[in-house]
Amino acid sequence: MNTLIQDLRYGARMLMTRPGFTLIAVVTLALGIGATTAIFSIVNAVLLRPLPYPDADRLLYVGQQYRIGLAGSGEPKFLFWREQSKSFEALAAYSSFGGAGGNLSGGTEPEFVRGLRISQDFFRVLGVYPATGRAFTSEEDSRGGARVAIISDELWHRRFGADPMVLGQTVSLNDQPVAIVGIMPPHFELGFAADLFVAMQAHSEANYDPNATVIGRLNPGVTIEQAQAELKVIADQYRAAFPRQMQEGESIGAQRYQESFTGGVAQLLWILLGAVGFLLIIACANVANLQLARAATRQREIAVRMALGASTLRIVRQLLTEGLLLSLVGGGAGLLLAVWSGELLKALMPEGLLPAVTPITVDWRVLAFAFNCAIATGLLFGLAPAWQARKVDVNTALKENAGKGGTARGRLRGALVVTEVALSLVLLVGAGLLIRTFANLLGVAPGFDPHNVLTCQLTLNGERYDTTNEAAAFYRDALERISSLPGVEAAAITNKLPLDWQFNMPVVFPNDPDKSETVQFRMISPDYFRVMRIAVQQGRAFTDADNSSAAPVAIVNEAFARRFFDGQQPMAQQLSIGRGANDPVRQVIAVVGDIKQSGLDRPSPPMVFVPIPQVPDKLMAIVRSFTSANFTGRTTVAPLSLGAALKREISELDPTLPLSGISSMEEISARSIAPQRFNMFLVGLFAALGLALAAVGIYGVISYTVSQRTNEIGIRIALGAQTRDIIRLVLGQGFTLAMLGTSLGAVGAYWLTRLMKSQLFGVSATDPLTYAGVGVLVALVALVACYVPARRATKVNPIEALRWE
Repeated sequence: MNTLIQDLRYGARMLMTRPGFTLIAVVTLALGIGATTAIFSIVNAVLLRPLPYPDADRLLYVGQQYRIGLAGSGEPKFLFWREQSKSFEALAAYSSFGGAGGNLSGGTEPEFVRGLRISQDFFRVLGVYPATGRAFTSEEDSRGGARVAIISDELWHRRFGADPMVLGQTVSLNDQPVAIVGIMPPHFELGFAADLFVAMQAHSEANYDPNATVIGRLNPGVTIEQAQAELKVIADQYRAAFPRQMQEGESIGAQRYQESFTGGVAQLLWILLGAVGFLLIIACANVANLQLARAATRQREIAVRMALGASTLRIVRQLLTEGLLLSLVGGGAGLLLAVWSGELLKALMPEGLLPAVTPITVDWRVLAFAFNCAIATGLLFGLAPAWQARKVDVNTALKENAGKGGTARGRLRGALVVTEVALSLVLLVGAGLLIRTFANLLGVAPGFDPHNVLTCQLTLNGERYDTTNEAAAFYRDALERISSLPGVEAAAITNKLPLDWQFNMPVVFPNDPDKSETVQFRMISPDYFRVMRIAVQQGRAFTDADNSSAAPVAIVNEAFARRFFDGQQPMAQQLSIGRGANDPVRQVIAVVGDIKQSGLDRPSPPMVFVPIPQVPDKLMAIVRSFTSANFTGRTTVAPLSLGAALKREISELDPTLPLSGISSMEEISARSIAPQRFNMFLVGLFAALGLALAAVGIYGVISYTVSQRTNEIGIRIALGAQTRDIIRLVLGQGFTLAMLGTSLGAVGAYWLTRLMKSQLFGVSATDPLTYAGVGVLVALVALVACYVPARRATKVNPIEALRWE
């Protein structure tokens, strides 16, 4: 212990005697460790930390299994699964209502709240119950049961002022009285926002519920494989009982509930962690080079200590102690940087990229990771000078010109620079591919014009709007008011905007009644195509004449025509929406251009449009249960400047209906590519830092080499070497290291960037243009890094240089 304390004291003194070296090394390590820890904190929160529910490993997501993965379930299927399953302690279902929420009124200004319809066992499955009040009873979750609700702690504080008397209070939800029976505990999170819960009251007569998510808690001792085997048997039983309710190839599957939240971002997070890990290795290599340069100046000191009896092991231990001390200081600074940059990352992170159920915090895993990073980096860059210290020859080192040689040390420093360049090139290639991806996305035609379009959402629920005629009358009056506002060219309504999540409905073709496909469904007002500037390729757009008394009509997009009409004349085709026998047969009257829906990087899906007045009451109820009415208006002024006027007009029509989600289509378009922008920014930042560190490494090695070869350069100048000869000599050495690193990096990038394929769009992982551009960039940076010491070498005074011989 005394020896360790001696080593620490001596190491601290040595670091303080060279404050410039210490500061550069600490900053470099803080940068590498801090960035790595910040990304790890996200990986830890999303992928490693269990969900904040008791025995979260027993929670499964259960859904309809297709070739492309799992999907939600309808209420009849959920009820059948719950009745037949024996592997689960409990099964529960939840789905959004009213376009992910509803209108809460009573006491204060009406408010749109995000909510869920949940089955009775929802809280039992999660293992979390209301902190105040109670959960739903089986009677309340039955068809025709009492209308009750449970609210979040945040809503309780925000709207009700944390009033403890709120339990039992009746509020108006979607124009219906609802009694509050429970309040959830603080910080209760799902993978999405939810302020209010109502009983699902699932029933087997429901023929369409695309948004129901089923979750289950396994019985103790039951494995996921056993549950999956049972679910396949249940799928066969359901197919035998209801053959028309299951598609060909459909089954039932299950996965860990946490994977249902994280599956879409897991690969991205591992890629980011790998990228920042490369940055950490580059930082370590840089500090190792600094240590080697410093060790060269300490050869005499080490030789004196060895001459006085210090063993090689003692010298190596001292140097490793100094390296670990330096890394711990850098690690501490890096942890502070990680906390700060973590907050910055959360601010820059696109909304919805990560599930809300996993808050990003610095816990013991993150602290342990930062500490282990510091120790590992200390050993990594401390081994190089310690290993070289083993080979110090006391007699040679004590000579007057000691430290002027060191061929082995030069080879090691060169190898470290090659490593830095190779890793930085891998990062640059990855960043280049993401930049190309983002540029390609910006160049994609979305099928509509997002400029100068104002949008907002309104949930039209309540007894006053039970029928299509009542809803259509309100929409008509609202559009007249909005269209008359100064600065509005035209206004329209749709149940789903472009670049938003999908809303599907089954389509049946009268000439082939056994054929049923699920496609994107939109109910729209006549001016929708005009507002969004969606091209009508054939036929005509809807007009006010396409009302409830007119012949039922529909419009399809080009993707729909290509898939289902197979070259036939679209206007000669008929279809019906839904699987019911009484669903009206519609004549196709037009084909419009394709519209991007799930993202600019995905193909346009088949889509069918129906005029609002011709939507049957039953279908209208389904649409309003799962989507909001989206008002859209093309303006001649800044769209958001009309938000207040829009709210005023709707409030005058019905003061109980709050508007939400006031935005512009340009903002919605920008949000759709925000994840790609975020990926590009982070990987690009890591690549830029890596290249800068690699340039510093090249500069350091060449500067050290010039100082070691001062005598040689002086002799060359004395013998008549010209300035360009000296520059060529120095640049050649640095450029050789850079090109070797570039070659190795290109090979590494060729293999590693294949892991990014799912993150790319319109560019191959082996795109030659990106590789060539990055190679040229690295070469230019290497030349600049070498040129400064090369110019300094040309100024060597041969008389001064030869005086030391």
